[in-house]
Amino acid sequence: MSALASAGTIGRPDEIALGDIAHLYELFRVLQAAEAWRSHGEWITAHPGALAPDVEARFQFGRSVTPDREAEARTELAVQRDHLDRMLGGRILLLPSASSAAPSLAATPAEFDAVRSRTLGLTCIAGIGGYPAVSAPLLRVAGGPVGLCLVGPRGTDLALVRVAASLAGSLVA
Repeated sequence: MSALASAGTIGRPDEIALGDIAHLYELFRVLQAAEAWRSHGEWITAHPGALAPDVEARFQFGRSVTPDREAEARTELAVQRDHLDRMLGGRILLLPSASSAAPSLAATPAEFDAVRSRTLGLTCIAGIGGYPAVSAPLLRVAGGPVGLCLVGPRGTDLALVRVAASLAGSLVA
């Protein structure tokens, strides 16, 4: 964060508590899976074995989401979205673009899924809030670039891109 503050583009970042991110991710996961099954379930049922096992498992989870569970998740998500709006208060949220470095090509399916789930746990905030987000490799560590995700208030898409471009220019200079 000191690199960002010293860039002078965004001022001094504040740390805020967003709440139970694991709970947000679970709500997101339930709704995403239910919607994906509704959109693609007929095709998946007609083409058994067409999907990789990990993808198939996620669709089968979507198939298992009951209408009552989906409605409960939608209701709770609306509460959580209001909470996010209050916590962010029109500010730009800065968070890692991914939970870790990309897994190696030799990683097991379980390792890939763990990275995917942890990353979605971070990135689902934009989708839950209906917020625009832009991700760019703005920082560096010994292993290479590190992605920084900027999540802005609804309706600020172009302004958010300008902030990201300004940050990129400040940090590269």
